[in-house]
Amino acid sequence: MRLLYIPVVFFLACFITVAQAASSPTDKFHNGDLIFHQSKSRQAAAILEATGSPWSHVGMLFQKGKDWYVVEAIQPVRITPLPTFVARGRDNSYRVYRVRGITESEVVALEDAIVPHLGKNYDIFFEWSDDTIYCSELVYKTLFAATGKEIGLIQKFSDLNLNGPLIQELIRQRYKDTGKTFNPNEPIVTPVSQLEDSDLDLVVKVGRY
Repeated sequence: MRLLYIPVVFFLACFITVAQAASSPTDKFHNGDLIFHQSKSRQAAAILEATGSPWSHVGMLFQKGKDWYVVEAIQPVRITPLPTFVARGRDNSYRVYRVRGITESEVVALEDAIVPHLGKNYDIFFEWSDDTIYCSELVYKTLFAATGKEIGLIQKFSDLNLNGPLIQELIRQRYKDTGKTFNPNEPIVTPVSQLEDSDLDLVVKVGRY
């Protein structure tokens, strides 16, 4: 009996291992999911100072054929292959969230809402306008247009911690050195306020963070 038991256990162990290897985080993805990562840029470090969170970048997932892509507001707004997006994040870690109750028709509407923004310049001043746009602003505006849901909290710059040396340097470089006036009352929506939104459900967490 024991000789028969060993091959059965070995077979089951091999089966489980193969099944686990065949699974992938992308198996859980749906079009329109939000993907967050911790960027490694100097701007991301300033955002951490201002928001208290390392979650500094967000995009939206869409599948074409068998491959997944991220629509994201960088320079310019573009469609990025998922592996490229992940590699830019800290330790290749990321989280994926889904808008609770989002329908297929709303996902289609989301795709339509994104198209006019493709190719736009990244908004280095984080202004609430449609001429240029930053990552969480793109997510907020397109999801609101498609679903009527406000994902993320609209705050003012003055609501954030603007006293750190990195955020002060960023403000100086982008505003004062260019002759542009910094408006502490400018509306802003941060990636972390979206990640923590009660209308989002965690789909998958990959990596250390």
